[in-house]
Amino acid sequence: MPNRHSPDFVTHVWHAAARLGRSAPRIVDDILCDIFPETSEAAENEGATKILRTGCISEVKRVLRIVPQDEDQARFDEIDASFRPYVAPLQRPSYYVPEREEEVPVAELIAAPDELDAARRFMRRKGMECLAEADRLDLLYEAVVAQEPDMDPRPSARASQLASDRLSGAAA
Repeated sequence: MPNRHSPDFVTHVWHAAARLGRSAPRIVDDILCDIFPETSEAAENEGATKILRTGCISEVKRVLRIVPQDEDQARFDEIDASFRPYVAPLQRPSYYVPEREEEVPVAELIAAPDELDAARRFMRRKGMECLAEADRLDLLYEAVVAQEPDMDPRPSARASQLASDRLSGAAA
């Protein structure tokens, strides 16, 4: 995926992260007015500060998930060889730890099992939320295609039953 951010933005994010930790809200609060002074002033004048901040937080989170190659290699070298087979297939170099309100590199998570557990539980909860929403969309899709006699209803009746079971808590 190509980098959509200017090098200056990414540099500011990483410099702030080095000082403040990997909390996107803290980083945005620290750098927003410095790197986007006119935009920040206009947002404040127009009552859109919260919207600007929310969008910037989202973008900072994306930057924090992409670790620079040299840092990624250094962190991988910090990981005990016995854990590398488990780390190598991971899709991200860091994971969100709710108690810290920040992304934490995998190497640090290995050194702090309580935080690894928190990150694991958070990721699982988000995954379950996504599955539940997909199930609700399955039900909506089936209701929509039931109104269209020429459409092939998908997902199957079995998938629909699983979705209904999950929504009612029967398959928990």
